[in-house]
Amino acid sequence: MKTNINVLNVLLFLLLINFSSSAHPTGCSYDGTLTSTGLYTCDLGSYTAPLAYSSFSSPLPQRLKITGVTGTFTSQLSGFSSFSTGSFDANYPASLELECLSSNSLTLSSVSFTDMGYLQEVKFSFCNIVSLTSGMLSPFGTLNSLRFEGGSIASYSNSFLTGLIVEPVTSTPEPKGELVIKDCTITPTSIPAGTFDVLTTVKSIRVENAGVTAVDSSLYNLAVAVDDVSLADNSITTLDSAVFSSLKGLSDINLDGIPYDCTCSSLVFLQSLSQNSIRSAGPICNTPAAYQNKKATKYYADSCDLSVSCADIAIGSTCMTVYELVGSILSFVTLVLAAIALVIICHTRRQLMAATSNLEKNRNSGWSKAKDAMDTNRSIKPPMRGSQAVHGWG
Repeated sequence: MKTNINVLNVLLFLLLINFSSSAHPTGCSYDGTLTSTGLYTCDLGSYTAPLAYSSFSSPLPQRLKITGVTGTFTSQLSGFSSFSTGSFDANYPASLELECLSSNSLTLSSVSFTDMGYLQEVKFSFCNIVSLTSGMLSPFGTLNSLRFEGGSIASYSNSFLTGLIVEPVTSTPEPKGELVIKDCTITPTSIPAGTFDVLTTVKSIRVENAGVTAVDSSLYNLAVAVDDVSLADNSITTLDSAVFSSLKGLSDINLDGIPYDCTCSSLVFLQSLSQNSIRSAGPICNTPAAYQNKKATKYYADSCDLSVSCADIAIGSTCMTVYELVGSILSFVTLVLAAIALVIICHTRRQLMAATSNLEKNRNSGWSKAKDAMDTNRSIKPPMRGSQAVHGWG
């Protein structure tokens, strides 16, 4: 029992050190129980604005959460431009979370985040944002993650991301490069062209359960580095056949929970997903009635003529471009010509070998005949002269 009391006293002492070692403004609390770089939580109605960087120390506010956010969020942060990235704990990203009162609205301006260029991850939770205008988020500079979770965005410009870079930040413990809008209703519900044009280095774009009814066919045209796309749990009923065609590195797409109107023309993009080994979830058919709540791939396989669904040239179960078809034909012709050339070479070689063999035989035969003739000539005695014949000389 005494041992347990001693252990408890030690833990309380350590907690006291953690809480007493940090300096922070009134209205903010510090939680450092699990890490040396703890989380500062400040309640908007409890601290005196602006929240000054200089009022934090030991550790510096690398991770900051502001709760009770409502009304107009301007002149709320001061001096944070002094935060040096050299002061970061590499085990955690430099982050800011604004947690709003869900029943109220939040008004942002172009100067709301003027001093916050040091941040690596930003999250808006349960915020009913009145408007996101062009360049409003540009003071953040480069972000590893930008998330809107819960709440709503009553209005947004298709250039609200202008001046912002979202990409994997290698100095963070988990490089992400993600834009996430989840459980956050957005207006307009049809995402217009150009909205994601500045996200040329983003890796993941997930707009889930955001009340989206349609997306422009060119929405992802310039987001060429994306490998993960999600439009799950939205009210989209159809997608343009080329909406994902520019995403050459796409590996995952989530269209689950979409009440899709399944037709052969609206499912052309499935062919590209299959050809490029892209993992996909959904969509699920809402119409026609015979395929309601069934996978779109089932409808596609049962109902669609490949020659119709294939945007190029259909050969059996394969969809090929003109260039691929010409390349295949040329490869086949080259193979045939190579085979013919090989046959000719083999035949010619055999003929040459036969001719060489015959020549060798003829040469050997001629030599044998010549040798036999020479041997025969040696065995014949020369004719006797007259005196030899008379006297019988042998």
